Amino acid sequence: MTRDTATGLNNIHDRREFVRRLTETIAWCRAVGSLSEPRASLRMCKPTQEDLTSQSTQVFKVCLERSRRLSVSGRRNLSPVADLCGGRLLAYFPDDNLCCGTAEAESQGFFDVDNIPPYDTWVWMVQNVRTFAYADGVHGEMDANYLVAWVPSDFIQLAGAGLAVNPEACILWLDTLDDGFVRSLRLMGFLA
Repeated sequence: MTRDTATGLNNIHDRREFVRRLTETIAWCRAVGSLSEPRASLRMCKPTQEDLTSQSTQVFKVCLERSRRLSVSGRRNLSPVADLCGGRLLAYFPDDNLCCGTAEAESQGFFDVDNIPPYDTWVWMVQNVRTFAYADGVHGEMDANYLVAWVPSDFIQLAGAGLAVNPEACILWLDTLDDGFVRSLRLMGFLA
């Protein structure tokens, strides 16, 4: 038996930061996303190699670069979104990944060979702990953090095709989970 316990958006600062990042993600992806080029169009804010030491740092730097690019293009002080604007949120569990490439093929490159959603869609890194029990009654815990990414409405079908063939289920629609983070988003009105 396993159970995940994710950290929710428990304070006003985290809730505001999530909404700011989601707002910028939606604005950016709507401007640069192209169904004719799903493999490349949402991969402009790629993290640099030295950022690979911390998942949270990677996500933060992608969000910072996206924010910088929006600012340079004159798109500052965006009105906060109150919903997902027709898109969907997905969860990517990097430590559960088998890197088999089937999601990449089925999604026409929306996911890469490592099942990673496009960098420009990244919104948040959720701190999550998975508890489990072995048959002999011994219990354990492990980190099972996950990335939250926003999928533009035009890309939902491609992303869904990738999720459907992902054997290890390391990519899932976020609204299929039930943890503290997801409950926070439900309370904020972002998930039903």
